[in-house]
Amino acid sequence: MLKAIAVGLTGKDTARALQPSFHRWIREGAENEEASIQLEIVRRVEDDTLVDPGTKPGGAFPAKITLKNGGKETTLQSAIPAKKPKNYSTPDRAIWSTDAKGWFSCGYGPFRRVLGASPEAARQMVAPSTERFVTLFQEAASLAEVDQWLRNLKHKELENRAAEREQLRLLLDILQDDLMPNQITVDRVDSDGLWLKDRNGVQLSWGEMSDGYRAALALLADILRHLINAYGVDGLTERDPDGKLFVKRSGVVLIDEIDAHLHPEWQREIGFWLKRHFPNLQFLVTTHSPIICQAADENGLFVLPEPGSDIPPQPLTEEEYRKVIASRPDTILLTRAFGLQNNPLAPSGGGTGGVSEAPG
Repeated sequence: MLKAIAVGLTGKDTARALQPSFHRWIREGAENEEASIQLEIVRRVEDDTLVDPGTKPGGAFPAKITLKNGGKETTLQSAIPAKKPKNYSTPDRAIWSTDAKGWFSCGYGPFRRVLGASPEAARQMVAPSTERFVTLFQEAASLAEVDQWLRNLKHKELENRAAEREQLRLLLDILQDDLMPNQITVDRVDSDGLWLKDRNGVQLSWGEMSDGYRAALALLADILRHLINAYGVDGLTERDPDGKLFVKRSGVVLIDEIDAHLHPEWQREIGFWLKRHFPNLQFLVTTHSPIICQAADENGLFVLPEPGSDIPPQPLTEEEYRKVIASRPDTILLTRAFGLQNNPLAPSGGGTGGVSEAPG
């Protein structure tokens, strides 16, 4: 599902680079061997520009990609929706354009390691068109570029580069704001990368951190890196009445299995932390954690059916949503969101393949 959304956000050319083959993306037995991906895109005028004058999209416009089986390979084509708005403007001038500023989006797979990558994945990790989504499509990719970015920022700060000093200050200001559990804090960035400090003053480098700390910090630093690349530092952030720094720009962030490697205490807080520091980003995430779900906004929880099921994805009702955000984890597991039986020895009788949520 998240890959399909990424295809709709990036357009057919970038999608082809991320996913060389779309074989079996069309459901077996589908009529005319054809399928489509269609998103509704909402433009934020202060953030998102168009590449040329002409019809300006209204509050929202569709972006549609069709997939069709032909010969040995499945083809991708951009398409004009049948029910397009009166002032329809093609996404090629907006979200699919490499020249249109804004339209921020990025995506992350469940394997968010900091170091190591295959040669093929490493090439996509630095290509401007694919680097924001490569871990979502390739397990062999990593977030090594964010480690290199942090080291370069420190080197250039030592050379009295004002732009890099400001980027590093912004990054540390956000990451040091009540992010991690167990009284662990981000200490500094130096030529060896990012360092943490625990409650006893013991310092930990990237290589000494647990998978949870390393993956979460790399993810958040990478989101900030791409936001800075898209919008620059000037006007990127503001401070709330309590003096806390937050990013005011808009966009879409996809995260698969956001709870991977996170301690339950961090699972409880990470969604609220993201919403507080990125209030205008829409986070579309998948999770198997009942604790993560409690950060979802109203109308933001969806049940995904198990593989092979004829049941379509479904939103939770308002009553079910209220129960999820207000209950204990063991109670949440018994709701339709997870479908566990009260008797642990009883057969599951179906259940769900996962839950996706959209806070923000």
